Amino acid sequence: MKKSVGILCGLAIAIAVVTTAGAWYTGKQLPRELDNSIARANQELVKALAGVGGSATIELTSLDRHLFTSTAHYRIKVKDVQAGELPVSFELAAVDKIEHGPFPWSRVKSLKLMPVMAAGNARLERTEATASWFAAANEQSPLRVHSSLGYDGGVTSELELLPLKVDEANGNKVDFTGLRLRVNGDRDGKAVKIEGEAGRLDLTLIDQMQLPVTLQFNGLTIGGDLSRTDHDSLYVGSLDLGLAEARITQGHQQKLLLIKGLEQNNLYGADGDKMHGRLEYKIGDITYDNRPVGSGHMLFTFKDVDMTALQSLNDWYQTRLPEFREAAAAGQVLPNIDMGPEERAKVQADLQKMLAAKPQVALEDLSFKTAKGTSRFNLIVDLGNPASLDLPADQLTRQIIARLQAKLSLSKPMIGDLATLQAFLQGQTDAQAIARQSGQAGEMVGMMAVQSGMARVEGDDVKADLHYADGQVDFNGKKMSVEEFALFLNTQMAGVVPRG
Repeated sequence: MKKSVGILCGLAIAIAVVTTAGAWYTGKQLPRELDNSIARANQELVKALAGVGGSATIELTSLDRHLFTSTAHYRIKVKDVQAGELPVSFELAAVDKIEHGPFPWSRVKSLKLMPVMAAGNARLERTEATASWFAAANEQSPLRVHSSLGYDGGVTSELELLPLKVDEANGNKVDFTGLRLRVNGDRDGKAVKIEGEAGRLDLTLIDQMQLPVTLQFNGLTIGGDLSRTDHDSLYVGSLDLGLAEARITQGHQQKLLLIKGLEQNNLYGADGDKMHGRLEYKIGDITYDNRPVGSGHMLFTFKDVDMTALQSLNDWYQTRLPEFREAAAAGQVLPNIDMGPEERAKVQADLQKMLAAKPQVALEDLSFKTAKGTSRFNLIVDLGNPASLDLPADQLTRQIIARLQAKLSLSKPMIGDLATLQAFLQGQTDAQAIARQSGQAGEMVGMMAVQSGMARVEGDDVKADLHYADGQVDFNGKKMSVEEFALFLNTQMAGVVPRG
């Protein structure tokens, strides 16, 4: 018995020595780790705000060190960051209670017994800028971050956004059940795994007619496994988002638009210095005013994209982001950018390097399905490397687009389903008349398509095909030059576009 007690006492002493030594070591290492983390965070903030204007920085304002714990205070400054039409500036304060390793008590209590260098428990502090946020969270810190730093450099963080509730006098309301986000990675951000979920977000907004617009989002999920490539801002791996349902109610009659099963699934990969990707979007089911509408799907892919050129063009784009935003707001596809000779030569060299890899972009599937039919469209474009980017526009387009293939299939029964829905929403009640009009809608589209030469009818589908390569166009089986095809389209459009 005495021997067993002696062994246990010796083990306890050994653990105490190791723990104390580890805590001392962590305390000595901590300032350097914090400085490195803040420096990396500020570098990422510079990248995130490039082209937006303004700045955001994180500062370590104080560090109070003890043997087993330390307390760090931070200040987050945001100055003149463009958010909508007006620049935004504010300051936030945060405090982090850091437990030294190898066995932080908060982890031991949770039976997390793997030794770590440190465990942090950070939260926002109440300031003038966050007073309303604290009030919405029942006077608790609305944002908390629990993290741990392993001796191998691994970083585990859990971000917790507490439930929030706001009820304004003008009728606007917010009710949020909170969000949890777990992130595992390394201290340099080269690899990261993400997993998160949020329960429910309810918003009530009063519109200009003093009518409520209610939005409810339920069942948000986030998942990802990403690794940074040798190119600073390019990652490969997967990133998935999901939303169980979205409810939108508005108008005098407060009709409900219900969307279920929203998904975004992104997958990126690399072969050598070439990048490829797959971006998929799904809508499981749409109903409006308790009437079925349909479901949707979109799949976009790309391959053979030169990552060196892409990284360089992305860096340039960030510097010109305000001009692209202004062009988009004005309805322009591309802004008119005034570039000097060196900048123009650099951008053109990057573009030609990317085109030299002969990338392909494809809208592999854009489809919409109702109870009676499915309509689809797909488009594949193979790009080529032009002799010069200074060629006239028509020549440049021909050399850049090496091959193009598109297919359209419109379901006449699907068109009938949508016509039926429209009739009901317009208040029509005669079921026989609605059925007759809906059946005629699909037939009318088919007849107009055939008469115009823009499509053909095959069974219940209205179809059109376009293929382009080597300066020749094949449209629905008719071969013609690019000039002949352009003339054909102008002629057909002149017949359907009303004259002013």
